[in-house]
Amino acid sequence: MLTKINTQFKWTLLGLCIGVAFLLLSLRNIDVHAVLENLYTIKPFPAVMVVVAGLLFMLIKSLRWSVILNPVTHVDFSALHSAVYIGTAANLIIVHSGEVLRSALIGRNSRIAASAVLASVGVERIFDFMVVIVLFGVLLITNEKLPDYVAAAGFVAIFMVVAGLIAIVSLLVPSKTRRSIRLMVIRYFPEKLSVMIRSQLKRSLVGFSTLGSPSLVIKVFFLSILQWSCIIFAIWLCAYSVGYTATVTMAIAVWILMVIGLTLPSSPAQLGTTQLAFTLGLSIAINEVQIPFAASVVYTCCVNIPYMIIGAFYWLRLSEFRRETQKTESN
Repeated sequence: MLTKINTQFKWTLLGLCIGVAFLLLSLRNIDVHAVLENLYTIKPFPAVMVVVAGLLFMLIKSLRWSVILNPVTHVDFSALHSAVYIGTAANLIIVHSGEVLRSALIGRNSRIAASAVLASVGVERIFDFMVVIVLFGVLLITNEKLPDYVAAAGFVAIFMVVAGLIAIVSLLVPSKTRRSIRLMVIRYFPEKLSVMIRSQLKRSLVGFSTLGSPSLVIKVFFLSILQWSCIIFAIWLCAYSVGYTATVTMAIAVWILMVIGLTLPSSPAQLGTTQLAFTLGLSIAINEVQIPFAASVVYTCCVNIPYMIIGAFYWLRLSEFRRETQKTESN
């Protein structure tokens, strides 16, 4: 337990350092007074719609997860929805911790291996980066002179999809590599640990069942496009709320930079990563950083902060339910 806490602390500290570095980069040559003025004159309706778009994203994300899990087990949608919020809130505190947490929650409630549920989260990530590749292609077609940093982010997404698919195929399809890994586990690990690892790997394969159905693959990909469209729309609304009408291309660029940036450790509430993505993405057609930075503040306040609040609410409600259940069982 102590080792796990130390690892989480180091990971959070690294994310905080990266977040501060990104924040300092986004604050270069910035006029704080101009940023505050933009925030002071914010348009209320677009800001409210940012919140709505963020909530709709979470709803579709939960629906997509239910489709991915459907070949494995049926899970109550409300349980999935609350787990997605709890996991997202955890990610906004300790990056990448939420995937394990929500997998454990659903695995416990549905009585299936958490490793199988975690594998379904891996499937989610593959589809997320596939959407990045598709929209990156849109940027390449609509912009002849795409900034180097956006192009680099797009190629990173391509690499991650290819690497992810190779890893999944190597697990699903019998091969010499898979056999070598199995033999290595048997040879170099204690017998009990070896049995446990092989058992978990075997159970996790169930989580990839969706990939065997073409109709489900199409459905999941459509939902992936739909859910990320909500975030792209939210980014556009953030810029509009502070008085700038961004193009769809600029909103997509911000989103791609944000997605790739968040593969790294990030600070709580994704501070720094969000700000740098906005200032770089919107700078494709705007030559100042005040408006992009102000828009990034709107995104943090209207998307990330609500996620943390709602996730905390669901976590507290779940904890209270467990306490009540324990009292009932003890009586």
